[in-house]
Amino acid sequence: MRARTIGDRRLTYPILALALTLPLLTVGQPAQAAPHPDGDSIRQVATAVSAEAWAAGRQRYGAQVTADTAIEAYWTPERMRNAKPIEESPSYQAAARRFAQSGGTSAAAPTNRSRPVDVPPVAGLMGTPGMSTQAINPNLGSNHPTARSNGKVFFNMDGGSWVCSGAVINSVGFNTVWTAGHCIHGGPGSSLATNWSFVPAYDDDLVNPRPHGTWTARELWTWSSWIDSSNWEADMAVAIMNTRNGVHIVNQFGGHGFRTHQGFTVGINNFGYPSGAPFDGGNLLRCSGNSTQSGARIRINCDLTAGASGGPWLINWDGNWGYLNGVNSTLNSYTAPTLWWSPYFDDTASELYNFTATH
Repeated sequence: MRARTIGDRRLTYPILALALTLPLLTVGQPAQAAPHPDGDSIRQVATAVSAEAWAAGRQRYGAQVTADTAIEAYWTPERMRNAKPIEESPSYQAAARRFAQSGGTSAAAPTNRSRPVDVPPVAGLMGTPGMSTQAINPNLGSNHPTARSNGKVFFNMDGGSWVCSGAVINSVGFNTVWTAGHCIHGGPGSSLATNWSFVPAYDDDLVNPRPHGTWTARELWTWSSWIDSSNWEADMAVAIMNTRNGVHIVNQFGGHGFRTHQGFTVGINNFGYPSGAPFDGGNLLRCSGNSTQSGARIRINCDLTAGASGGPWLINWDGNWGYLNGVNSTLNSYTAPTLWWSPYFDDTASELYNFTATH
């Protein structure tokens, strides 16, 4: 591992990862990160393409194959259908057991060293159509802002194929998708995700369940305390996406805004792709309610099942756009969930956003 000090923060990243060439620029505050007293650091998980994905790419594209097209070729409709919710993975369940054995709550106070982040949504090239694009079923039409800015995540980890949820978030670099930390790395004793991809507006009711194609990541970022110790308060991650046909993902689809330090009790609209019964993971679903404090995290009543991990908690959602203020992290039951938890978006989220916003 190499280390780089930025301001008073120490960032560690793999030697083989892409070199950082841009300075750390923050939104609404000076170009330096606040110190992190507990030694936590933002860590890049090097993106990787498996040998099987390279083979699939060569079969389809021949000598012109790239890492991007190899991952796209690898995730065939059959592989997507057979991928399981990450909540069923051994690494996720081991992390949940460790948390339960520790008492299941944290009394740590939220941090507010830095100025709260407040970034507005952006509509993107596809604009903001009216609500008539809503489908008859609970889903939204694939061109609806909320649908196309949400997506299903597919990746390999620890020998399995898994799914999560995620959302496109407005940023200076126009490349960011937010999800849960456990959707890019399994935590202690586990491994990094490979063949990581994001499918906006995934809908298996359509002839083509990928109406906007498959987008792949070139960088994955989360907190070292998630990777090293399954700290659920840091269970958040950012994927920096490759362009597709030269277009940045935020420029194409638009992106939700981002807010931190909003308090523990706020109105939440929670989105995700639940795969457990009675759902099949084929559609974007939503539940809503007011969050409440749960230790240093927040929770809401919600019956989205496994597979919704990483899905966005949007505040001030107007039917099209909202502000990210949480992500699906843990649920109270795999068979009949009624509660979901998210990390509270304090400095932990602010610093992760600010550090990755320009990438």
